[in-house]
Amino acid sequence: MVGWLVGGLAGRAVTLAEKILDRERCRRFAHHFIFESGNLRTKDEHDQEDPVKTFPDQRYLRVLVDLLLLSGRWIEPGQASFAIAAGMDADYLGAVRRVGVLCVEKSRQVLATWTVCAYVLWRAKFHPYQLILVQSKREDDAANLVFNRDPTVARISFMELALPSHLKSGESLKKATYAQLLFPNGSRIWGIPEGGDVIRSNTPSLIVSDEAAFQPEFSGSYAAAQPAVQGGGQYVAISSAEPGAYGDLIEVNL
Repeated sequence: MVGWLVGGLAGRAVTLAEKILDRERCRRFAHHFIFESGNLRTKDEHDQEDPVKTFPDQRYLRVLVDLLLLSGRWIEPGQASFAIAAGMDADYLGAVRRVGVLCVEKSRQVLATWTVCAYVLWRAKFHPYQLILVQSKREDDAANLVFNRDPTVARISFMELALPSHLKSGESLKKATYAQLLFPNGSRIWGIPEGGDVIRSNTPSLIVSDEAAFQPEFSGSYAAAQPAVQGGGQYVAISSAEPGAYGDLIEVNL
C-alpha cells in the first residue's frame, strides 16, 4: 500500500514537473508554444467531422513567426533560423527588427491571421503589462478575433479556451468583456475599429491591423502608431490584396 502510494505520488510529481517545464518553454519560445508543444488549437468551420485541429507546423508559418518575433524585437536577426533558411538576407532581417513594422501580404485560407493571433496570445499570456490593440474595419470584426461574448467564437479566446489547464491564464475568459481579454499579469488584448483615435489615446505595445487593405482609415492608423513604434512598440499589418494606402505602403517597402 505504501509502495503504491509513493509510486503514485512520484508519477504525479513527474507529470507536474513536465507541465512546469512545458509552460516555461512556452513562455521563452513562441515557436514551442505555437508549433511544438501540441497544445495550441485552431478551428476549421468547413470541416464538419474534425473542426478542432492542432496548430499546423508549416515552414512558411514558422518564417512568419520569425518575422513577428524580429519586428517585436524578441530575437536577433541571427536567431531567425526559419527566415534565414527561406533565403531572407541579413540586411532585410536587420531592417525588420530595427523598424518594428511588419506588413504581411496573404492569400485566404493560409492561416496567416491565425498565426498572428497565436503570437498575440503568446505576448499577452507570457509577458506582463502588454497593451495589444487588434484592429479591423469594424469593432465587430475585431471582436471576432479577440472575444465575442462566447469564447468559442473569436480566434484568440478559442485558442485560450482550448489550452490545457497548466497553460490557461487564470480567469481571463471569465473576466473578458466584448472585444477585450484581460490577463492576470496585467496584459490586455483590445479589439478596436479602424482609425487612429484609440491608438493615439493609448501607449500600445503592439498594434495588429487585420485586413488592412480594406480599411479606408488605414493611413490614419499607421500614422497614429508611429510614436508607439518609435518608442519600442510593434506594428503588424496583415491583409489580402486591395489597392489603397496599404498597397502603397507595401510598394514603398519593396
